[in-house]
Amino acid sequence: MPVEVSRPILLVEDDAALSGILERYFRARGYAVEVAGSAEVADEALQRGLRPSVVILDVNLPGQTGWSLLRSTGLATAGSPPVIVATATAVNPHQLKELGAAGYLPKPFPLDTLRTIVERLTQQKASEG
Repeated sequence: MPVEVSRPILLVEDDAALSGILERYFRARGYAVEVAGSAEVADEALQRGLRPSVVILDVNLPGQTGWSLLRSTGLATAGSPPVIVATATAVNPHQLKELGAAGYLPKPFPLDTLRTIVERLTQQKASEG
């Protein structure tokens, strides 16, 4: 049964094959998905008014890294949506907490695990506000 989501997922991923899989997976489950292939494109979308319910963020991106997006003003401008860092890079839990990430999912990951996290975070965000 598709989930009704009023705001899209922002997927920040430069691997076109993976972003295509994730976009199709979430769209098939009723989610709107906005894909950005770089931190710069994601930040521009946020500054232009995109208000995602959750952000799935790779760290290793062309140009600026995912860490740069976490440090930028774009996420705050967008209402500080929860961010799931999904990357093949080892991540320091202290750095995640310091930058305000809601969670970390090492690649490769099961799609159902990511969906469960997204559902939990979007439900928490909806109940907060």
